[in-house]
Amino acid sequence: ADGFVRQHGVPALVIAANILSRRLNLDDPTSALLFGDGAGAVLLVPSDRARSGVRGMHLASDGATYDLIQIPAGGSRMPFSSDLDPAALLMQIRDGKAVFTRAVQMMGDAARRAMARANVSIDDIDYFVPHQANGRIIAAAQRQLGVPDEKMLSSVALYANSSAATIPLTLSLAAERKPFAAGQRLLLSAAGAGLTGGAIVFEV
Repeated sequence: ADGFVRQHGVPALVIAANILSRRLNLDDPTSALLFGDGAGAVLLVPSDRARSGVRGMHLASDGATYDLIQIPAGGSRMPFSSDLDPAALLMQIRDGKAVFTRAVQMMGDAARRAMARANVSIDDIDYFVPHQANGRIIAAAQRQLGVPDEKMLSSVALYANSSAATIPLTLSLAAERKPFAAGQRLLLSAAGAGLTGGAIVFEV
């Protein structure tokens, strides 16, 4: 979206939403307690400030861990059919400890690479907005990157993990309390099923 705005000089709207309640297995506390429904949006518009927008980014994937978080059925490998086990259509977390370890590692590594590409350090970041996976993952990513508490933005305690929506939702809630100022730098970092992840340094 940032590239589209720069190339074409027109606004771009990024929308992220998940209705995870449709896919939760309520008999599996390892996943059912963590997730919520949510949506968020970010509007990017042209700016006359040359340094505004994405300053650095890094995208990551680790296909070897594709099955740590999954919904087995519904895709090309296991299409919908009348004899499918209904449980195959619900979210499954195979190894919560492995998800924790790999998610924290991926978020931290992606954040460091994005900051390197933006030529900034954590001291230059005004706010860190991690994917709101759960409180333990957020705290571990914060420690790994050395982010002070006053730079942390979080919404997981109130809205749980709404998957793709967590970062725009957290940004929106923070902006309602206090609008972001021109020149402030945001570090956004996420990891999720796939495993896939990434980070962006964005200057307001």
